[in-house]
Amino acid sequence: MAQSVNKSRTTKRNTALALIVPTSIILAVINLYPFFYALNLSFHRWNMARPARGYEFVGLANYATAFSDPRFLNSVSRTIIFVVFAVSIEFLLGFGIAFVLNTNLKGMDLIRKIVIIPVMVMPIVASLIWFYMFNQRYGVINWALGLIGVPPQAWLTSKTLAMPSLIIADVWQWTPFMMLVILAGLRSLPEYVYEAAQIDGLSKWQTFRRVTVPLLTPTILIIVLLRIMDAFKLFDLVYTMTTGGPAGSTETLSYYIYIQAFQFFELGYAAALAILMLILIIIISQIFIRWLYKGEAATA
Repeated sequence: MAQSVNKSRTTKRNTALALIVPTSIILAVINLYPFFYALNLSFHRWNMARPARGYEFVGLANYATAFSDPRFLNSVSRTIIFVVFAVSIEFLLGFGIAFVLNTNLKGMDLIRKIVIIPVMVMPIVASLIWFYMFNQRYGVINWALGLIGVPPQAWLTSKTLAMPSLIIADVWQWTPFMMLVILAGLRSLPEYVYEAAQIDGLSKWQTFRRVTVPLLTPTILIIVLLRIMDAFKLFDLVYTMTTGGPAGSTETLSYYIYIQAFQFFELGYAAALAILMLILIIIISQIFIRWLYKGEAATA
């Protein structure tokens, strides 16, 4: 009997390995090869528009150039500003909408389906929608403002309004994603915890602060981390709506890397910038992961 059990376990393990190992190797090759290729490229100077210069090893020169490049530093600051405001607004709105929708009132199922529609729209399509809505002469937003006596605004060509315009478009598309994950987290919370809080005489605010928020903290940190990582790679909105303008006020890091690679053809420098962006995302991820574990330890 014991031999048959061990044989069955061995068979299951071998089957699992036979299914997992080939897939793992394929994923490793697909992910690791481009990374190491870009890492190697970042140590070289290679301009495809000037092939006579060749493929020249320059060590850390590309990285040194980045830290003395005002356009790169500007793109980093623009990206951080976008990420901080967009993700914060998306979280606050998503959190609030999730609590509103976490009820069994009639019609809530239909409202939930309608609310998540923006997430299903392709980013490039969303970019075009907001590009035309923000049009200074024909856009529906300026038309609506005109109804209440507000003059047309140069949403996409003003240094003060271009970045808020991108943030509004991003918030429209990704707030439902935040809401959906937080709503799923709320639905997964155990009922007995709330029953215990009610027995202890906690008010609704105390229950929210001492029970709901601590239990949701891991979900919140994970979803915020995912949105930060995704927002750092913002490209579609910038490419379609502002092309980094006016005067670099919306030139994010991803868009600047695109310019270096596909307009200036400085592939080595673009690869170095991509590696620096990866390092920045990893640092922020580690901060959030440490915060997550700290929060779990505090609630344990």
